[in-house]
Amino acid sequence: MMRTRLRPMPTAAELAKMYVTPHDHTRWMDHLLRVDVTSAMAHHLLPQGGTVADLSCGDAAIVRRLQQSHHARAVLGDYAPGYEHTGPIEQTIDAIDPVDLFICSETIEHLDDPDMVLAKIRAKTDRLILSTPDGEDNNANPEHVWGWDAEAVDKMLRGAGFTPEVSSIVDCRPLVSQAYVYQIWACR
Repeated sequence: MMRTRLRPMPTAAELAKMYVTPHDHTRWMDHLLRVDVTSAMAHHLLPQGGTVADLSCGDAAIVRRLQQSHHARAVLGDYAPGYEHTGPIEQTIDAIDPVDLFICSETIEHLDDPDMVLAKIRAKTDRLILSTPDGEDNNANPEHVWGWDAEAVDKMLRGAGFTPEVSSIVDCRPLVSQAYVYQIWACR
């Protein structure tokens, strides 16, 4: 099992500089594939007309797909301004009501205390879709605070009270140089 802290948590001022605008997944080919796989997995967990939350939604691509396919009601937020819930997920999660499905895509590796955030998410939902890089063990990405493997993420999810049902490893490296290997988890 591998779980390693890659760097100290950035200060509030550093975070404000990093996250001026929401993440645009279309800027990277590996993120296009990750969003496709994550969305496909989410389709199987959300009931028609259900409520889905993503408080680190970036361009909200995953939730927008669920709105189209499932007529989902969305609760959106991001660290960057532009959504109803703006700011750190550690705080914005306290402001939402429980939802049918929570999307946490490419988020926990950016947090100071990902275990606490997963526990807060568990208090708000019975279903979770989570993605995070797999096997990241260096500080090449200045935004990532943590790196881990699938065994460590499984332990974190179970520690928060989730039962992982499906996991997928998506290796984008054959398609794109300097791409990530992603872990994508569907949990109840």
